[in-house]
Amino acid sequence: MKYFVCLALGYLIGSFPTAYLLVKRRSKFDIRTAGTGNVGARNAYEVTGSRGMGFIVFGLDFLKGLIAILLCSSIGENIWAAASSGSGAVIGHIFNPWLRFKGGRGLATTAGVLVLLGWMYVIVWCVIYLILNAYLKHVNLSSVVASILSPVVMLVLPDILVSSLYSTDAESKTIVIICAIMSVIIIVGHRGPIKDFFTTRKE
Repeated sequence: MKYFVCLALGYLIGSFPTAYLLVKRRSKFDIRTAGTGNVGARNAYEVTGSRGMGFIVFGLDFLKGLIAILLCSSIGENIWAAASSGSGAVIGHIFNPWLRFKGGRGLATTAGVLVLLGWMYVIVWCVIYLILNAYLKHVNLSSVVASILSPVVMLVLPDILVSSLYSTDAESKTIVIICAIMSVIIIVGHRGPIKDFFTTRKE
């Protein structure tokens, strides 16, 4: 039951429509109808032309992941309860109930979750992403591949590096499994760009 409560609490926190509300207030239009239609930091920056807007949206979405983990600690103190809350936050961001289940890709919120649960994942993901994007020049494809490779890389890292700030006694295997679950959620968040990529290749 506590896992379900943590999941539900995380979902509600993650569903706060940061980009939608800020863009609506600043520019008076629905971000879902502009640019890529993605309700996240990158699209907020692109449709408003403001780097500040992009950073603010990213920061607040990042905080949603952090807050979900920290609030859950009063319900269930083990790492799986925290993972349930974090997963809920990312799912709530991607499938936002207040925006007809349309949201963002989940990257900023996932970073907020994993900086506490498995901080090395965030570093590994960023390094892989930067290398891939420099070569591929494709943001979404680089994000997906980085999400696939990051848990694999973590499997071969020393246990001392695969640690959790939230639960210092968590086993490295447990942390890698949680990171892999978060990777799957990120990939689901990129389902639109993945479909577009393969459709374009067929054409």
